[in-house]
Parts: sequence; structure tokens; C-alpha cells
Amino acid sequence: MGPLTIAIGSLTLLGLLKVPGWVQAIVAPPEAGLTGPGPEITPVANFYRVSKNFVDPVVREAGWRLHVGGLVDRPLDLAYRELARLPWITQVVTLECISNEVGGGLMSTGRFTGVLLRDLLAMAGPRAGAAAVNFHSTDRYTESLPLGEATGAPDILVAVLLGGAPLSGEHGFPARVLIPGRYGMKGPKWLDRIEVAAAESGGLWEDQGWNPAAAVRTTSRIDSPREGAVLRRAMIPLAGVAFAGDRGIQAVEWSADAGRSWSRAELSPALSPLTWVLWRATWTPAADGTYTLVVRARDGAGALQSAASQPSYPAGASGYHKVHVAIGG
Repeated sequence: MGPLTIAIGSLTLLGLLKVPGWVQAIVAPPEAGLTGPGPEITPVANFYRVSKNFVDPVVREAGWRLHVGGLVDRPLDLAYRELARLPWITQVVTLECISNEVGGGLMSTGRFTGVLLRDLLAMAGPRAGAAAVNFHSTDRYTESLPLGEATGAPDILVAVLLGGAPLSGEHGFPARVLIPGRYGMKGPKWLDRIEVAAAESGGLWEDQGWNPAAAVRTTSRIDSPREGAVLRRAMIPLAGVAFAGDRGIQAVEWSADAGRSWSRAELSPALSPLTWVLWRATWTPAADGTYTLVVRARDGAGALQSAASQPSYPAGASGYHKVHVAIGG
């Protein structure tokens, strides 16, 4: 499915749901230019992009500052080079858009580098009465988190690098927020202000009916073979990815008979507790004909992903990914 098809489908669905902001959605899935099983790390050029803007902001390093203020004792006003002098960490993280459909391509894994949000908040010193952290971006995008989550989480990142290089403009230069376990809508790009406040300000997509928790649902995908493939009867490699936010993946199971029976797939070790896992299996069809391949995953606690087919709006899609293939010869 190409970017235009995905965009039109998303616009149609969300138009029916009367979500006006999505009329400005621009999406680019990571599959563009990639074939076969997905790589552990998505090439930066193929990392998915979603924007509410017809024209994204162009932010220059000169003049940009990250403000951390509100209910704090020591407000921060950091230029890019001052932010670069703070302790940085690198995390491998899978990011998924809440509008990603089952089997869809709005999901990528990257190596991000930046400053932990809790470190910035500790430097600023939240005051008594503070209960929320509100994010503001150059393009007027807003998001928020409870203060306790922002200060207690060991992995929420104000990222400045992707793949060892500064974020590109389309990925949010100079800085973006990454919140593992949450869909990408919770992490603003083009970040310029972090406000500690008495209450959450909400966010752009929450105001249009999307679930404010935005917790990632367990999902799995078949990348090989592709939908509609015609294959020779032989040992056929199957491959794909599975993801459950920050819960990890314990197991992946696949079926070649539309889900009537299931077999375990082989898993590659995850690159971090915050990433997808790659799965593989080998299938030898018993006879020529048409088949429905299905995949499902269990998260780190063993909970099976939901089989109930639900669209992405308002809390993330659910259901099993299916691929139809024909075997002949």
C-alpha cells in the first residue's frame, strides 16, 4: 500500500469521524523503498513521518532555545549548544503512530540520543502544587503528561539525534519528545517549551477525540510474503515484526489455516526493552491452493494481543494481520 493510498484511506475514515485536524495529515510510511523482511533499525530515510502541517516549520539552530518554566524554582533557557553539553544517553526505540492500522507501516525503530526529561525537570526544580508537564512546539502542537510520570519514568527522552545525526527538519529538529509505551502523538516534534503546571493542558489530538492515554496496543505484522503473493510449493520463509510498547514481546505465533491452528515463530533478541522484535518461521505447504496466513503476539507478561478488529480511532487499531497467498507448482 503506497503513501497516497494510506493518506486517502486515513482522510476518509477520519472525515467520517469528523476529526477536522486530520485534513492536514501528511504521512510517509517506512516501507517506501524497502522490500522483504523489515530491518531491526529502520533507515532514517525510511523512518515514518506524520505531520498536521501542510508546511512543516523550519527551525534554525541559531536563535532556537528550549525553555523549561512554569511552576519551577530555576527556569531553564537552553540554546542548542547548551543542551548538547548536558549528559546525553542513547536509546533504541520503536515509535508507532496511533493511526497505524493492523499490518500498517506507520511504525519504525531508531537509535535516538538526547537528554532525559526527568533530568531537565530536576534541574528546573518543580514547585509544590505542580502536577503536570505541558509540551509546546514551534508549530503550536501541544501535549501533556502527569508530573509523576514525567519525573519517575527512566526513559522519556528529549531527543536531538536520530541515527547519530541531528534530527532532520521533518523529524522535528532541533528536539522532539519520545515517550516509550505511548503512541507517537504523545511526543511533540519541534519542541521549544516545557511548562510545569498545576494541570495538564491536553493535546491537539485528544481535543479531537483520540484517547489521551495513547498506550501502545500489542501488534504483529507479516512482512514476508506479501499480500497476494504467488509462490511455488517449497519451504517458504515467513518473517515480520511484533511490538508491545514498553512491555516487550514474549512470543509470536503464526497460522497458515486462517487461525485454526498455531505454531511458534523464532524471535530475534530485541535491541532494547523499548523496541519491536523480528520473528521468522518456515512453512511448507502440504498442497497447492490458496492460504490465509495470520500472525499474533504475546506481550512480555504473556497477554495475547486482541483478536477483535478495531480501527485506529480513537485508541489504536487491534486485530490480527492476515496475508492471502496462492501456492502453485
